[in-house]
Amino acid sequence: MINERLEALKLLLKDRDEQVRQHAAEAIEKLNVRNEINKFAEALKNDDVMTRSRAVFGLAGINTQKSLEYLAIASADMEAGIRAHAVRLLGEKKAVQYIDVILKRTGDNDVNVKIEAIKALGETGSSAHLAYLLQLLKDQNKDVVAAAILAIGKIKDARAEKPLMILLSHPVPEIRSASAIALAELD
Repeated sequence: MINERLEALKLLLKDRDEQVRQHAAEAIEKLNVRNEINKFAEALKNDDVMTRSRAVFGLAGINTQKSLEYLAIASADMEAGIRAHAVRLLGEKKAVQYIDVILKRTGDNDVNVKIEAIKALGETGSSAHLAYLLQLLKDQNKDVVAAAILAIGKIKDARAEKPLMILLSHPVPEIRSASAIALAELD
């Protein structure tokens, strides 16, 4: 079925109208990516770190259910950098259906993965885990606390106002600053 569409679109590449040619080329590119997406699954299983990393970068530009599924798989990679990037992309794509995958990474041993997962929770816009994010405000790592504060701000839940107000007088400047930003975001 996709091959038939591709052949029909290729004919439009010779159309007299430039805009038609441009849209046909864009459509061909999208269909080719969709047609090739299963190659990403193979790349994510590869022993080579760079191959797996390139696969995650490639998935960034694809907005399909399958690409989200592969990013969820990549979020459990043995390499922290790959896990961090995969979970960040799940957040950017507002993949609420994979919020449990994101949530799991907030307990990652690597602090950068943990921070990216916390940010991703905020990016989804879901207030389902607001209580959990509020608990993270007690973390010993100031970067984790700042990430949680900013995630809370992105969720825009007014129930977080009081805890964020308290943090305006925190001794760490980054936490006070993040609190100010988050408070401006609340509804």
